[in-house]
Amino acid sequence: MSSKPHAKDLGLTTSMREFAGLAILFADISGSTRLYERLGDSKAKKIVDRCLDVLTGVVKENEGHLVKKLGDELMCTFEDPHWAAKASTEMHLTLQRTALLGKFGGEIPRIRVGFHFGTVIRDAGDVFGDAVNVAARVVSQAKAHQTLTTKETLALLPSDLHHSTRLVDRFPMKGKSREVEIYEVIWDTADLTVAPEGFKALSRQDARLVLRYRNKEIELHQASPSAKLGRGDDNDIVVHDSQSSRLHARIELRRERFYVTDQSLNGTYVNVEGEEEVCLRHEEFPLRGSGVISLGRPTKKAETFRITFRIEEPTVVPS
Repeated sequence: MSSKPHAKDLGLTTSMREFAGLAILFADISGSTRLYERLGDSKAKKIVDRCLDVLTGVVKENEGHLVKKLGDELMCTFEDPHWAAKASTEMHLTLQRTALLGKFGGEIPRIRVGFHFGTVIRDAGDVFGDAVNVAARVVSQAKAHQTLTTKETLALLPSDLHHSTRLVDRFPMKGKSREVEIYEVIWDTADLTVAPEGFKALSRQDARLVLRYRNKEIELHQASPSAKLGRGDDNDIVVHDSQSSRLHARIELRRERFYVTDQSLNGTYVNVEGEEEVCLRHEEFPLRGSGVISLGRPTKKAETFRITFRIEEPTVVPS
């Protein structure tokens, strides 16, 4: 696929600006903070750098242009959103293959990807504008192993890709009259889950989770499969704490399991009874048994801001 000429090809100086319609894609290494804590700066940085090099290679192979690397994240552009979608899938798959070949020393990096198509300003090798801001917001909503895009970008993709997407959220954005709808681009067919032979599928109504915060109690199940937690009054559980983000975390039922996903600045702390506490930073965690969730601070320091949970696990019944 041919590319449009860049500014240097047109004889423009790098200080001159041009407007262009581009797909902006961000790819972020999930859990890098924990990686540095566990392995130390030197070894962790080698893994992060190797990961970004692999992703950069995928970008170039799919008609993309690397704009810059930002710590454990890269930002790139594509002139066709279809190439962005294709590159996002190949990023996940290539990292898996590279990890299996042992090139990450036993560590398997997982990434979060988000992309959006719109008009941007190209200037001095960088890109600016509303489309960049939207793309950055989209990737911030993604979980490890996930690719997200906007409804507007999805409409520009080939129709045969639409069946492998699903609406995951809506969020308000400054300067926009309507909420931005974001869709998951499902690239991992294993996530579609095929029931093992000899067993019948579980009914989601078998799975039930009870959340309790102060004098409020809510249940999640098939008919009500998700809940939002945070400081904003539109959340299902509202925690008026200075450490809590407006939309801090989500809990959702997927394939008979409940997952809590952090979407905050300060992290989400989960203490499953009988286990060590974990701190999530833009990551998801499968809930089990019972325990405590805290928004923005360790559960021991949360005092009156603790959210308790209790799960009734479904039972697999042979057919």
